[in-house]
Amino acid sequence: MDRILLLMSAGAYCQADEALRSARENAASPARLSYGLSLQVEPDEKAHLAMRALGSVQFLCPGGSSWDDVEALWQGEGYVLVAHPAMTFTRNWDMQLLRALRQCRRESLFSAVLTGFLPRRQDPVDAVCPVAAESFDGEGRLHFQRGTPLRYATQPQRSAFLHPDFCFAPSAFFREMREEITPLFLAAFRRKWDIFTLHRPVIHIGDDMALMPCEPLAVSGEDATALSRFEKRFGMRFATRQLTSMIRQGVFTADLTFPTRVPVAVRAQETIRELLRRKNDVSPLCVTAYLSMPMEGPNMHEQYMCWFRYMSRLKNLSLLCYGDGDTTRKIMPLHPNVLEFKRRYGLPLEGEVPSEETMNYIKLSKPFILARSREKFLNHSHYIWIDFGYLRYPVYEGAAIDWANVCHDKIMLSTVNGVPDVSMLVVPDAMLLTLCREIAALCEQELGTRGHLPMETELWLMLIREHKDWFELIELPGNRELLTLAMMNREEEAHVYS
Repeated sequence: MDRILLLMSAGAYCQADEALRSARENAASPARLSYGLSLQVEPDEKAHLAMRALGSVQFLCPGGSSWDDVEALWQGEGYVLVAHPAMTFTRNWDMQLLRALRQCRRESLFSAVLTGFLPRRQDPVDAVCPVAAESFDGEGRLHFQRGTPLRYATQPQRSAFLHPDFCFAPSAFFREMREEITPLFLAAFRRKWDIFTLHRPVIHIGDDMALMPCEPLAVSGEDATALSRFEKRFGMRFATRQLTSMIRQGVFTADLTFPTRVPVAVRAQETIRELLRRKNDVSPLCVTAYLSMPMEGPNMHEQYMCWFRYMSRLKNLSLLCYGDGDTTRKIMPLHPNVLEFKRRYGLPLEGEVPSEETMNYIKLSKPFILARSREKFLNHSHYIWIDFGYLRYPVYEGAAIDWANVCHDKIMLSTVNGVPDVSMLVVPDAMLLTLCREIAALCEQELGTRGHLPMETELWLMLIREHKDWFELIELPGNRELLTLAMMNREEEAHVYS
């Protein structure tokens, strides 16, 4: 039997008890588990009783981190799982982790490590995300973010970075890492350990696991050679603070995608939902645009094209896209319904828009682009703006979309912590022209009194304040999540992963 040491660091035992019991109760073979705890508070009698009920438990008090204490707590187990007190485990998680590790070994000549950002309760889809690079700050520190959710992935995906609060590997990996002072991801690479993101969400996390940024690297000798090879392999440069779209997504393929397989149960559910959906008479037209900007946006062209591919493949989403010049030529091979954007389609203004305000001008023009689309396609009940990079994870192409959930008789917007999220805007046909007239008037007023256009969020807050009865607002955990209300939610899908 493959034995697993579950390592966890906590202030007191009571903080770790729920996660440890979840691990034991949901393991396919509870007898394979042993537990090593790094505690700051000496366990009381109640804690000792709870530990005895778990089985083989050792603890250090005061302890350090799980990574520091692995040698003292290890008792010959073949595998180690570094865990977090906020974790919950699904049925047969131990067998699933061992199976995933074996899949990695088929892909790699060297030893494998599983890691990643685990799914949280508030995430729109139930999927593990790679640890991806976000940006370098002014001091040269590398910040991390959640990469593309590995929804429906068929196997673990190669990763550049480790998540210190979730890591599963042979015990030799952790014992080797104790000797390292360089960043763990670089040490693992130099020692020929291949890092992979777990592809199945067999463990979940209650709280977000924020990662500390990586300090600027000052390496020499073997580490310098390893760093050079690491940069070439994963597409980045620490010295010049350069990142590629691959390392920002955490997916290392040219088109930023990975092999997927939608479970049969999900396809069956979506077929039934689509049959039921046809009984309603809501018929929206979705509109987006990808336009050339004089200044770089927050993401890279390859990222936007990847995200647009996710959205354009949805068979039950009627989508019209606007482009200009170069962008039109890039979009047309991916999507047939593309029109050339003209300046007159946007917010009506006299004179040229300053280059520094181009992005804000396009954002303020969203309702006007919808109105222009209405002129071309009059037979829709609602007109919906969706940002070009709205959908940032894989979806089933045949997914049913129940538009009746978001297409009502008022303008529907989501808010995040009370701030409007205008990445998706649902406007009933009867209200679209009225909305455009009001926005034009407010922008003209702001130009006259302040000499510049309002920012997009500022404009929508004014509209909501002055015309509250026009809107139906719904608070959601994050941006770009309104569309999820019209699709099958993660709770309905959860059984396919158990």
